[in-house]
Amino acid sequence: MNVQAALDLRSQVEQFLLKHRTGLLTLLFTDIVGSTQLKQGLGDTHAVLNIQRHHALVRETLKLFAEAEEIGTAGDSFFIVFAKPSDAVKFALLLQSALRKLAVQTGLTLADRIGIHLGEVFIEEHQDSNKPKDLYGLQVDTCARVMSLAEGGQILLTRSPFDNARQVLKGRDLAGLEPLAWLNHGPYLLKGVEEPLEICEVGETGLSPLSTPANSEKAQRHVSAGQEPVLGWRPAVGQPVPGTRWVLEEKLGEGGFGEVWLGMHEQLKEKRVFKFCFRADRVRSLRREVTLFRVLKERMGEHPNIAAVREVFFDEPPYYIELEYVAGRDLKTWCEARGGVDKVPVETRIEIAAQIAEGLQAAHEAGVIHRDVKPGNVLISQPSTVGQTHRLRHRPSRLRGNSGWYDARGFHPNLECIEFVLRRHSDVHGARVVGREARLDAFRHLLSRRDPLSTDRWGFP
Repeated sequence: MNVQAALDLRSQVEQFLLKHRTGLLTLLFTDIVGSTQLKQGLGDTHAVLNIQRHHALVRETLKLFAEAEEIGTAGDSFFIVFAKPSDAVKFALLLQSALRKLAVQTGLTLADRIGIHLGEVFIEEHQDSNKPKDLYGLQVDTCARVMSLAEGGQILLTRSPFDNARQVLKGRDLAGLEPLAWLNHGPYLLKGVEEPLEICEVGETGLSPLSTPANSEKAQRHVSAGQEPVLGWRPAVGQPVPGTRWVLEEKLGEGGFGEVWLGMHEQLKEKRVFKFCFRADRVRSLRREVTLFRVLKERMGEHPNIAAVREVFFDEPPYYIELEYVAGRDLKTWCEARGGVDKVPVETRIEIAAQIAEGLQAAHEAGVIHRDVKPGNVLISQPSTVGQTHRLRHRPSRLRGNSGWYDARGFHPNLECIEFVLRRHSDVHGARVVGREARLDAFRHLLSRRDPLSTDRWGFP
């Protein structure tokens, strides 16, 4: 390619960028299933009247969402964009509900299939046109592919909008809808998309299809070797844990194994933490973790620096561990809320490290090695009133800060030694700062761990 040709191409690209901007949007396609048969059965006139009624219902529902826009209509299909994934899902649920009510009123079923996807698109604005903008890009095609997998009355989503919406939407907040079900159908290879995408579903229990999409010429179920996912049910805000009276309130975190959620008992009003496993190949690791908890309990009883396991469920999906709830924040968030590590008193940092060491020492003495010590796995319990001691089961907490008393507790024990905490996360634990203090011989001993750790050596006030 000569220089002039390269300059011409660059000029074309620049002109394209001047006319287009990019944006991250939630895309939604909806399409009437069986519209051709509808026209054949009713005749064009009656079919068109019913399709127009359908379109009016779609637009009436769309008026409820200020941050949404109809991009295009083609035959019996709509292309709509939303600023928030939760709004797209809410729209889809309300539309499906309205279409079912319309079927009862008219005796004619208009079944929409809906696909939702989150992605970056090119946006072309039109100033002198009836159509204000056009959207282009692979993500638009991907959304259309997701919709094509659905059957009538079904709402399918890719993983990103699915995860976002189920942390926000509560079935009881949507008037007239039955309890919601959130399902993950696993990864699919879509035509024209290189990497497999997880296809998920949301719908009303007892009314929506809630069924696994069938393979087609344009989409095939895909599972990588050794990574078989646990399909089906997924946790969501306001949703009960299957077979229990525990209702999920908030997502606390996630990892390679699955997700961690906070739940409250409907009657007892107690709180628990639920660690769900969504990888079949990781269930064995979860079982091993429970075994370690049991070993710890048998050898040392309930330890104040290690959260306790309350229940386990491995008989059928969803697989999970029910853990004691420690009201508070993880160590990193706790430090940030106080203006950073430097704002935390040196004595407080030393005592945090000491309490972590106590928990790890207890695990080591029971023959358990921790392999995931990190700020997210160390919880600081809620401070009580200044001057009051926040008591645990076995002893009063010893960690005093500017706002009261705290207790640092290891979230779960299957992790590694204290050296990892203090070297890998020294910014959180303040090791560099306290390393310059006069009375840190004991703290340096923590780093070397030449002898078994013993809390009676610390001598901290």
